[in-house]
Amino acid sequence: MVRVGIIGSGFGLYGLLPAFNSIKNCRVVCVCGKKSERLVRYCESINLKNIYLDWRKMLENEKLDALVLAVVPNAQYQIAKVAIKKNLNIFAEKPLAANYQQAKELLNLAQKHKIVHAVDFIFPEIEEWQEVKRLIDKEAYGKLKHISVRWNFLSHDIKNKISSWKTDVKEGGGALSFYFSHVLYYIERFAGEILGVSSLFSYSKESLNKGEVDVDALIKFKNGVIGNAHINCNDRGLHKHQLIFICEHATIILENEKDTTQNFKIKIYKEKIDKALFVKKNNVVRKNEDERVRVVRKIAARFIDGCSNKTQIRPSFVDGLRVQELIDLVRNNKI
Repeated sequence: MVRVGIIGSGFGLYGLLPAFNSIKNCRVVCVCGKKSERLVRYCESINLKNIYLDWRKMLENEKLDALVLAVVPNAQYQIAKVAIKKNLNIFAEKPLAANYQQAKELLNLAQKHKIVHAVDFIFPEIEEWQEVKRLIDKEAYGKLKHISVRWNFLSHDIKNKISSWKTDVKEGGGALSFYFSHVLYYIERFAGEILGVSSLFSYSKESLNKGEVDVDALIKFKNGVIGNAHINCNDRGLHKHQLIFICEHATIILENEKDTTQNFKIKIYKEKIDKALFVKKNNVVRKNEDERVRVVRKIAARFIDGCSNKTQIRPSFVDGLRVQELIDLVRNNKI
């Protein structure tokens, strides 16, 4: 049985705790975070009694095999350093750290101590995304020539005028680090290694710590594929996530509206035939559960298996460091 501690009372509570608590061979033995009524009530419902306000005390008092983190990037870096030196396996949120040097240090430490490490890049876990990747990889409609991403929504912090790290670039926030990090991870999975980027940012007074709200990037891939990617987290009208794959013999569109991980649709456009693909779900969103839990659970289950078998999984700190490198590339190549 893998004994797990969770730090973070935001997504750690409503995303990670239910995901890990539902996995075989895993036992969540403690949490650390703000002792809110919501946290206490949920812990009581699953008979979890050990709630800490101080993560250092939690690490001192509890006999853990793994630590699951959902905290500010700078804090994630500080906590993970201490935990890795205690030989604890680490499940981290994205971005892995506030900057490239921090991420590199964490990977080096993880490799030195031979711990299992993971980063929560969720979109490639969605069944429709996996089906599109299968089609691209086997060249079902010929070689991929161009990839386009458009992701528009209104973030919680901007909508509610919250001053937090999520709008502060120095803390690992801003649209690029906090949201576009997902795009940088999954776009290389679809199209291959990124060779170069030209980017353009825009800003808004609604982003209280002055982090960018809009990123547009023109991307060249090592294999010759061309791409463009756009994200706007200050869109008060449109909530849509769309990927367009232009192949030699057809165009594939993967998209959803209003949700984060649910209800993606695949449409294939050929010269004379248009069709939609329907993909069977491995599991469904459970009642009163955040929609992201279903896909987080997949990475969490691999992580727990990795901890049990002492085998490394993906996505890992290697991927977290690569994304941090790409964040710097995009930020340093603004037009």
